[in-house]
Amino acid sequence: MDFRTGGKHPYTRFLALLFVVVFLAGVIVVTGASPVWLLALVIAVLPPLLVFVASPLLTGHSVGAGGITLRQGWYFRAKIPASNISQMAFTDEEPPPGGLSYSPRRRRLFVTMSSSPLIRLELREAVPMPFSSRRPVQTVVFSVDDAEGMLAEAKRALNIGVREDRHCPHCLQALDAANGAAAPAGARPEPARIEYIFLIHQDGRPVFQFAGGRTSKLSTSVVSGMLLVIQDFIRDAFKTESGILRKLEHGDLTVVIEAGSLTYLAVVVSGPEVPADLREVMKRVIKEAEQEYGDALRVWDGSPPEGIGKVVSQVLWA
Repeated sequence: MDFRTGGKHPYTRFLALLFVVVFLAGVIVVTGASPVWLLALVIAVLPPLLVFVASPLLTGHSVGAGGITLRQGWYFRAKIPASNISQMAFTDEEPPPGGLSYSPRRRRLFVTMSSSPLIRLELREAVPMPFSSRRPVQTVVFSVDDAEGMLAEAKRALNIGVREDRHCPHCLQALDAANGAAAPAGARPEPARIEYIFLIHQDGRPVFQFAGGRTSKLSTSVVSGMLLVIQDFIRDAFKTESGILRKLEHGDLTVVIEAGSLTYLAVVVSGPEVPADLREVMKRVIKEAEQEYGDALRVWDGSPPEGIGKVVSQVLWA
């Protein structure tokens, strides 16, 4: 069964090509060049127009007897056997810009033409795929118009474990009897998952926050209380001489904190252990946020700088 995947990327590419064509055509007309150059320009633009603009609108993903085939235009096609699919689920993570992107740190391939709806597909065994530069892919995140229909068809036709609730990238867990399906063999029990992300200004005010880890969202009062605890902890922890008090634990939650020159980044993680590379990702995110929005943060008026959420949300997929 085929499932269409639409989105903004083909239209963005079309506008970019149109701008280039109009600009070059204007140059040709103004300079009085031969009309042959206009014909050459049209011929040169046709291939990328067909491949990168038209073809993504004509292709889609499919669920067949042998597995799932992911497509994006005529330039990307990946067949994933059902035997190598561990689990599928909705995901609300923010994909990186561009239609195809590979994250070597998380071994994650993004095949997206829009930011939602998205499906996350976990592989039992990591394998190289197109656009991963021959490096292994463990997880594929892809966009599809009818996400619910595709998950239902994958569950019916391929007997794949499917979660129908929405989770952030680190929220997948093995299915159990309560979910109506057996846990797939080799599934990781209770993995660490990111529950909340807070970007806090050096004066203590929250700049940006993300909540997406728990199936049942915590109440506003609980989140506010958690934020106050983190703010108090930051004020005390980074005044110590050693500067190593960068972790706060409460029950099954661990708050990991990294400091920049203008902001603090606090990530609330649940699970038995914090991902080993989380701190490095957080440091990179803080550096990028302060480089890009440093001027606004130095004279911050309390309004989140436009676009800063996309930078901070890289914690989820980097």
